[in-house]
Amino acid sequence: MTDHHSGGPVIPFTAPSWWAIAVVDVKEDRGPAGVASYETLVEKARAGAAKVREAAILLSHNQRRVIAMLHLDGHEAFRHLVAAWDDHHLVAERRDVAESLNLGLYRLTTVTGEAAIDPTSHDAYAFEHGSVDVASGVPPGVRGTGIFDADDGRARAIIYRAEHIEQIEAGRAPGQNFYLVKPVRTFA
Repeated sequence: MTDHHSGGPVIPFTAPSWWAIAVVDVKEDRGPAGVASYETLVEKARAGAAKVREAAILLSHNQRRVIAMLHLDGHEAFRHLVAAWDDHHLVAERRDVAESLNLGLYRLTTVTGEAAIDPTSHDAYAFEHGSVDVASGVPPGVRGTGIFDADDGRARAIIYRAEHIEQIEAGRAPGQNFYLVKPVRTFA
């Protein structure tokens, strides 16, 4: 049985490393259900063949996106994860939780500053996901970033950490590919 409580250990980023990143669009008012669903999935993945080293669950401030990040050993572990997640996502759709899922294997290529995910921190976090032209520069005042490039070379994801949201938002506007997020749960 999965314990659906916020918190967990600090998850530091070390480059280079492989990460499965899922961006799940959830139906309105279903954010907490989406978080609970993916917490359960992470627990199952940790116990299964995917060999998950550590993981984090993030929730967008508007509670319409759940982001799951799992540190894996590489391609074979990702294949095991995809098989488990495909079945799980179909169940989530039937339970009227998820609208869409974008799941990919990424290589953490660059870490700047203090990019760790700490669910007990009062720091602000944001997650950006898009094509490879997503900015890789660090906005002024940002405490740290983790830059992830998709295995197929067509996408990039960035996690930002700063003392205040305004430092992250400088020059960016929340939108389709940029989300202010809160770390909900980490696993080590």
